[in-house]
Amino acid sequence: MENTRENKVVSLKPKTEFEGFYKKNFSKVRLTLVFVGVDDETAGDLAQEAFTKLWLSWDNFEHDASRMKFLKVVSRNLWIDKYRKIQREASFADRLEEDRSLQEMIDYQDLLEVTKKALCSYDEAKRDMFYEIKLYGTPYKEVAEKFNVNIKTLERYMTQMSKSVKSYLRKYYPHISIAVIAFYLF
Repeated sequence: MENTRENKVVSLKPKTEFEGFYKKNFSKVRLTLVFVGVDDETAGDLAQEAFTKLWLSWDNFEHDASRMKFLKVVSRNLWIDKYRKIQREASFADRLEEDRSLQEMIDYQDLLEVTKKALCSYDEAKRDMFYEIKLYGTPYKEVAEKFNVNIKTLERYMTQMSKSVKSYLRKYYPHISIAVIAFYLF
């Protein structure tokens, strides 16, 4: 029984030493990180992680000075690792966005070419009306005035041409997603 009590006292001694060291130096480590440009919350998290690593290797150090050096190196390395991770993620996100934008542009160009093929049976004026409305978003009223056509006639043309494009796409390009077609044309 005496031996167990002694072990508890011995095991508590490093804990109380660590707590005192922690209370004395935590804000120093956190502020050091803040001074190098780390935001306050992240600096606190990194300092906490550095102290956790110190706690795990507490017995490897004899003096507080060596423990502080360890903390500074570990906290700096943790920040460098976090910064590199942020940079990698940002770079990956940028490349992903570029790839997606490029793919959307290619899909859009392909869809325009297919639309031109689908509308080749219509005269040029009707095709121009279709492009004005579907590609440029011009209101029906303006297109009707520009081409000197009744709005009801224009609506009828648009319905016919839209059906032609959809039919053509289903027949010759079944792999093109309906969602893409709807997004770009309808």
